[in-house]
Amino acid sequence: MISHPTRFVIIGNGAAGTYAAEQLRKDDTACEIVMIDDEKYTLYNRVSLPRYLKGVLLEQRVYVRDMDWHTKNRIDLRLETKVTRVSFEEKTVTTDPGGELRYDRLLIATGGRPNPLRVTGAEGARYLFNFQYFDETKAMVARIPESKVAVVMGGSFIGYELTEAFAFRKLETHWIQRGPWFLRRALDEPGGRVVSLLAQDAGVHLHYDETIERIEQADGRLRVHGSKGFRATADLVGVGLGLTMNIDVFKGTALETKVGIVTNEFLETSVPDVWAAGDVAEFYDLVSQRHHRMGTWDNALNHGRHVAKNMLGAKQPYVEVPTYASGMFNSNISVMGVTTEEEPDAESLFEVDEEGRNYKRLFFLGDRLVGAILIGKMRGRKKVLELISSRTPIAERAKVFELLAMPEVTARPAPSHEG
Repeated sequence: MISHPTRFVIIGNGAAGTYAAEQLRKDDTACEIVMIDDEKYTLYNRVSLPRYLKGVLLEQRVYVRDMDWHTKNRIDLRLETKVTRVSFEEKTVTTDPGGELRYDRLLIATGGRPNPLRVTGAEGARYLFNFQYFDETKAMVARIPESKVAVVMGGSFIGYELTEAFAFRKLETHWIQRGPWFLRRALDEPGGRVVSLLAQDAGVHLHYDETIERIEQADGRLRVHGSKGFRATADLVGVGLGLTMNIDVFKGTALETKVGIVTNEFLETSVPDVWAAGDVAEFYDLVSQRHHRMGTWDNALNHGRHVAKNMLGAKQPYVEVPTYASGMFNSNISVMGVTTEEEPDAESLFEVDEEGRNYKRLFFLGDRLVGAILIGKMRGRKKVLELISSRTPIAERAKVFELLAMPEVTARPAPSHEG
């Protein structure tokens, strides 16, 4: 009996899908790997898009992998190809173009798509942009030199990244947020105040408890009408209203889904021989002992490398503290582990120094530290990660701040015995 090489099919060529393919090829030189994606680009770094939008990074530096890399690694990448049906019983994926494709093991790494602004005048409006795809970022880059006024809608990280880029480009920038402060479900009022001060330091005009109600096109520009009196005539409008996970094709199948695709700690789904990774994976996190999603590049990359090993037969739980780190205007922000965004019942403590633009918030479930947000100085970040990952019981929560204030000791490298 002739044995055929295992065929791995990966839906999605973002960080999770591409790094999974890379690990599969490294660990199994004989297997077949097919990747499917509806975009026209090979892997590009979405983390780099804000710097590209700011004009401090060249377009070619945004790309992470080219087609030659896929060819060299014998990865059959099918771009501009849409998955129209998946049969878990028959173990087939149907694509357009391409038809039916058999798989032995399937990885779903479809990520999410940005939620559009659904108000009067928004549909089809020129110079109204989301911030998820390379093409839209290129269009904004092309529009900025002839622009003076920008409006941003959205109170999370996408909204922040658009706001920072437009302000950096010296546009009159208005930041509209539906809540009373940035990251209203994860930050408290003192934390929101620090972000407001950083934004104002950068010249940003802030509009809280406000939303866009109507858009009109006039003389090649956009008249923006807010729900509580905001008015502006903008050259471009950026929107960051969250993502909807790309799971529509799996409706009515045996695959368990909620917001994303539910997996266990091994990134296995409810269907045999099917895994999920990256933004779309609603995975069981052994550190927080909860299911949650994490929409960061590092998490997707680590998911991809890890899930590949499990697809090849390992049974290793994914144990990693989800992290997000970014510049924030002329400062920094780091989000680690689980916050009240994912766990509204988490209890928290904070320290704030408005004058120095520094803020720390710690999140607890019972006697365990499960998450943190740091803004400004990043002192104590390593200690936070250590406490979260080790699940160390903490009797006196406030003493954690004292630990974070202590100088971090860098271990000396061990003597080398080579040669």
